[in-house]
Amino acid sequence: MTWIKGALIGAGSFGKVYLGMDAATGLLMAVKQVELPTGSAPNEERKKSMLSALEREIELLRDLHHENIVQYHSSCIDDDHLNIFLEYVPGGSVTSLLRNYGAFEEPLVRNMVRQILLGLSYLHERDIIHRDIKGANVLVDNKGIIKISDFSLSKKLEDSLLPGHRAHRASLQGSVFWMAPEVADIWSVGCLVVEMLTGEHPWPHLSQMEAVSQVGSAKAKPPIPPDLSAEAINFLELTFELDHELRPSAADLLKHPWIANTPH
Repeated sequence: MTWIKGALIGAGSFGKVYLGMDAATGLLMAVKQVELPTGSAPNEERKKSMLSALEREIELLRDLHHENIVQYHSSCIDDDHLNIFLEYVPGGSVTSLLRNYGAFEEPLVRNMVRQILLGLSYLHERDIIHRDIKGANVLVDNKGIIKISDFSLSKKLEDSLLPGHRAHRASLQGSVFWMAPEVADIWSVGCLVVEMLTGEHPWPHLSQMEAVSQVGSAKAKPPIPPDLSAEAINFLELTFELDHELRPSAADLLKHPWIANTPH
């Protein structure tokens, strides 16, 4: 594919994301780029690890087709970079929307969470856990459609799912303020709900290491805002169930009254 590089629209541990345009069709795309390693210096080792994360992301994304998951178009290697061409989502991330508009009202959060759960249910049915659900990785297009993005930490599980597709595995990968016991996507959804309703991280006054300690102790649950509907509070209590085997699946939560009664 011949493409034209546009503005830098994002950056992360994996590399950079540019707005790109297909030179033949005019299609706008998000182009995730990582530099190819050229040696064995420490910085080159970091590039190798970023490259393998992107290659893993390509393997997962190429077979995924769902309205609430960023669509993979293609990938290529040029002289200096591995490029992944992805669906461009013009509205930006939940994090950027919170920064621009402040905390969301409960009806909007319900609508967004329903779509996130639809995407996660699709992933979990395919034995894929995302492992980094957070506001920066949940994009919103200009019609309010949610797109789950950034699969660089995601994992396809071969044999560690319990009946009912309960996706969980111990690891400290993921963004620390959203990390759960067992790093479960469902716990992270609960943390994201709290963030969308309050405009703040679940533990806004803690350092990263203090947050790790809170989560790692398996005794700490993020505080639930008191001024929510009874259904919202019950929904959050379920997502913050400390025993991951009792925590509901995405499919279970789609049937919860707080979500199932959402107009859509």
